[in-house]
Amino acid sequence: MKAPVLEANHMTVCYDKKPAVWEASMSVPAGCLAGIIGPNGAGKSTFLKAVLGIIPRTSGSVSFFGEPYKKVKQRVAYVPQRESVDWDYPISAREVVLMGLYKSIGLFRRKTKEHVLQAEEALDRVGMLDYAGRQIGELSGGQQQRVFLARALVQKADLYMMDEPFAGIDATTEKVILELMQELKQNGSTVLCVHHDLPTVADYFDHLSLLNLHVVASGPIDEVFTKEQLMKCYGGRLELLTKLTESLGRLEALKA
Repeated sequence: MKAPVLEANHMTVCYDKKPAVWEASMSVPAGCLAGIIGPNGAGKSTFLKAVLGIIPRTSGSVSFFGEPYKKVKQRVAYVPQRESVDWDYPISAREVVLMGLYKSIGLFRRKTKEHVLQAEEALDRVGMLDYAGRQIGELSGGQQQRVFLARALVQKADLYMMDEPFAGIDATTEKVILELMQELKQNGSTVLCVHHDLPTVADYFDHLSLLNLHVVASGPIDEVFTKEQLMKCYGGRLELLTKLTESLGRLEALKA
């Protein structure tokens, strides 16, 4: 039996001694499209950064493919939130994607034609080859997101971790990302996304984790994406009921 691509056990993360994630345990199986959803401020992005070691964990353990992250980090690609990127940095879209090849290029080696070709092939896959020479800050939000997806693609990872990839993008980029996620799954990779839009959850994912400081539920989407579990995670806020009804209706339609 394959080890989970990601397993977090009783992980806690604190900011100024205040818990942002508390005793969170989650297991993500190989070959799925997995989502993490929860209210604003629930710790979703913090969880992703903590398992990757971008921010420190207060307690708990994390493994990837049954190993510590440092041993297998070449098998993991990360797409950060757009808000966390300095878009004024003087770098082209092509150069951003080449950053994804740093493990094969090395710190002091020159980029080869083969490296550039790999970067341009990845840009082509996300419909951004015509913008390869553009400064990253000149691109629209959706175009910037596609460039960062191309940077992840060149890593040829087994696990792709994406933080809010669908936030603030256009319909074209949304279609590109969804098709890419499905293609990655078909090729044997796993995708884990922090997500915010409840009505699209049933369309995008087959595995789901509900997070609100701690993990409320985690597992196959038809077991986790239920009214009862969602109400535990989000509470009884009236403004949520319309979204819940629409989301659950879409899930039932997909199962029919």
